[in-house]
Amino acid sequence: MAAIMWTIWSRRNQIRVQQRDYPISQVVPNARQALSVFQRENRAQQFPATMVSSTNQVTWMPPPTNSLKINFDGALFRDINKAGLGVVIRNENGQVLASLLEQIQLPFSSDLVEAIAAARAIMFAQELSLSEYILEGDSNVVINALKRNDESLSSFGHILASAKSLTDVSCITFSHTRRTGNTVAHNLAKHARHVIGFKVWMEDVPPHLHSVLFADYG
Repeated sequence: MAAIMWTIWSRRNQIRVQQRDYPISQVVPNARQALSVFQRENRAQQFPATMVSSTNQVTWMPPPTNSLKINFDGALFRDINKAGLGVVIRNENGQVLASLLEQIQLPFSSDLVEAIAAARAIMFAQELSLSEYILEGDSNVVINALKRNDESLSSFGHILASAKSLTDVSCITFSHTRRTGNTVAHNLAKHARHVIGFKVWMEDVPPHLHSVLFADYG
């Protein structure tokens, strides 16, 4: 019906503005053709988006039963020459054991920020007397460096080596995820813009991140 009404209105405008007419008997066929084109184009636009969301979307995955997962991330605030670190510790049910955010001086590279965030996560686990867990971040460079048995020759290798020396790394599993699987840690890192020093929440995250936490894992 909408297509027919639009076709009648279009025919009227053509007559009024362009003095060009076509038979009234063509209104319904033209409306059907216009509707067919619209539906075809609409499907063409929606199908790729559906494929992307179903195949590329990554969410946070819980650790095995009786295990813990620690996610970390960093954020850059170049306008204020600062960076943020975010860490969250969760169990197999997605429940938060602790979370942390910290503001630091801006290092010279984004990889260095991620390395410092990873080191801070390891230190945070040690402060809470946690020795066995999965350490997960969305920086492939840093996770690969953490997996190495020898010291990385990168600009941040010494930072990771120092953090790993604090604990028994044989009890830590290093895991890489995409940003969409690391949203809580990422939002904690971004919120560090608004703090001085660091803040810790036990069995919780900042209240404004509750919706992010629930969306991340129900």
